[in-house]
Amino acid sequence: MTMKHVVWICCFFLFVGTAHAITWGSVEKTDPITGDKLTAQEPESYGGYVYSRPSKFDLVFWPFTDENWIWFSPKTGYASFGGDFDKLSDREKQHLSKWLKENYDPHRKPETYTSKLAWLERVYGQRKMDEEFWSHFYRLMAYIYRDDGQKSLEYVKRAIPLLQKALDAKPRGIRRIEVLYLLGEYNRRTRQEEKAREYFRQVKSEKYEDKDGKEKAGHPYFLELIQDRERLMQKGDPSKR
Repeated sequence: MTMKHVVWICCFFLFVGTAHAITWGSVEKTDPITGDKLTAQEPESYGGYVYSRPSKFDLVFWPFTDENWIWFSPKTGYASFGGDFDKLSDREKQHLSKWLKENYDPHRKPETYTSKLAWLERVYGQRKMDEEFWSHFYRLMAYIYRDDGQKSLEYVKRAIPLLQKALDAKPRGIRRIEVLYLLGEYNRRTRQEEKAREYFRQVKSEKYEDKDGKEKAGHPYFLELIQDRERLMQKGDPSKR
């Protein structure tokens, strides 16, 4: 998920109060490695409440937090998130075809959600994914492993340097607010509370444009997240999410 998606999500959550149930529909897709057909799941309906779920603290959102969004070919082992299943260059197809033959055993295919994500991480590692993708992926994994403090923290620590690089690129507006918030939250989880408070302080004063194009300071969506995080710091337990 790109930062542009986060901008849309924040606006959607704040200004559109839809309340549809989550539903998925079966679709036929083509494995880009072999051309074989497989059945996958695509979102059909959902409500704005998906953006208020606990994954919001990692700025990862449905459908990425749902196992259905992993499209997997049990025959070849090729897998991706639904949004970029067929977005492979010819060079990537050739490389993946060889790599999958050497590394995938169809008799030991991943069955659980976490094993699928672990396999997905390996497959994406063979593709030319940018740092923004990996920042999002590591944050997703930090959320998925939220009940395993050590494992979750491993992914938090992998995300932090990517977020710092994103901040060093001098993003503006919502894009900057997102990165500042995440650095604050992830420093909180790694017990760097002074750094966390400084990043949160910057979020509170950072300017952005609202849906009408008016400049304001302190985006309400992020202020709400920070208020919750600061309560946790007052309680002295960074492991609580």
